[in-house]
Amino acid sequence: MRAARLIVLATAATAGTLLASGSARAHDINATVKVGADGIRVEVFFEEVVPAEFATVSVSDANGSEVVAGTTDANGVWTFPAPAPGEYLLTAKCIGHVAKVKFSIAGTPPVPEAPPVSYTGYRLNKAVGLTVGVGGLLGASALLWLFRRRRE
Repeated sequence: MRAARLIVLATAATAGTLLASGSARAHDINATVKVGADGIRVEVFFEEVVPAEFATVSVSDANGSEVVAGTTDANGVWTFPAPAPGEYLLTAKCIGHVAKVKFSIAGTPPVPEAPPVSYTGYRLNKAVGLTVGVGGLLGASALLWLFRRRRE
């Protein structure tokens, strides 16, 4: 009976924490790199809504050497001239969070009228992440309950 109360309490506390902390989701940082005819445009953001103001951004080549670095503006945007053709890795850092995006520069320059080629970092689907997290917590609670029940 006591173990059942503990499980109910742990589950209620976990559910309350997950449902009450909507602002914690704002810390999922991501970035988009747009390769266009006029150069490279980087947009760094939290949850696709809040710009990552003054994020530190660096671009490394395939060998890991830094090619260019800068800081986003108040809108989370940073632009720079396109480097030589090749494969690159953008790393954006803001308040302890890091986003990485791989992108390519083609050997031929983009057509001015064409829309820019866009690259965005990968993020796990939120519903899947929430399901895995809650399932893991419930599974851990069930194992704890079984362990305590066998001890009694």
